[in-house]
Amino acid sequence: MGTPTHHPSGPTRRTRHLPLAAAAVTLLALAATGCGTGASPASTSPPSAGTTAPASVSASATPAPPSATSGPAEPAPSATGSPAAPSARTPAAAGTRCTVTELRMRLGAADHGAGNVYYPLRFTNTGGRTCTLDGFPGVSLIRGDGSVIGRPADRQGPAGTVVRLAPGRTAEADLHSLNEGIKSGGCWRKPTFLKVYPPGSTASMTLATSSPVVCGDTFDVGAVH
Repeated sequence: MGTPTHHPSGPTRRTRHLPLAAAAVTLLALAATGCGTGASPASTSPPSAGTTAPASVSASATPAPPSATSGPAEPAPSATGSPAAPSARTPAAAGTRCTVTELRMRLGAADHGAGNVYYPLRFTNTGGRTCTLDGFPGVSLIRGDGSVIGRPADRQGPAGTVVRLAPGRTAEADLHSLNEGIKSGGCWRKPTFLKVYPPGSTASMTLATSSPVVCGDTFDVGAVH
């Protein structure tokens, strides 16, 4: 009679199958997680040590402004806020101007033409150096009591250029008025003196004369030439 085969009891058989059942549950859970997120298991794994992570994308789509040193440099503004304009003419230096002690003044004869009257006012350098005259003289007609007749002469025409006067040389400026009757307003009374400030001077010169006769309320002077 053979030896009877021993079969393990029921609980022992169930114990052998528990690890297999647990592994199956774990695989089902992982499969369910992958299906719920839509991502493959490989996408959830961190990059390997030899893989470089992609750079982050800037949130702003606007390009960065250029640096302060990019592009051509702009010229610095001048002290006045804008670039200095070139001068149209160079005025005479104060130290070279003719002074009243270096000048002799006289009034030339009247020149009539087309209703206008011009009187050349002449300045002669009587000093020992070359000096300059630049611009308009100031001219007034004076009564015997020292009062002014009418008003000082208006400036007329361009400023002209600097006139260099060597000793003995002469420059002149033209006084201008109108013939009587050309324009309403009559004529001013005749002067006793002519008071003149040479261009750039604060000192005056006086000439005894009964000219010019100013009519039509027109009295002006041009620049020296």
